Amino acid sequence: MLRYYFFCEHEAALIPDMEGMDLKDEPAALAQAMVAAGEIMRSNSLAGREALVGTIMLVKDNAGATLFRMPLIDHGE
Repeated sequence: MLRYYFFCEHEAALIPDMEGMDLKDEPAALAQAMVAAGEIMRSNSLAGREALVGTIMLVKDNAGATLFRMPLIDHGE
């Protein structure tokens, strides 16, 4: 198992993931990022989702290298 970290970047702010998650491999980390992005969008009101426009989820490995950059997109309810 490898540890992956899921950061959110919005405007000039970076919200770090200090705990990370142990996952099998990079495809598993990408799948988890997709699930997390969907949960973030679903957990916010319409106004909250609009405020998240431009937010990017970054998936980093244990060495701090960015593996994936995924924009948070509102697909409606």
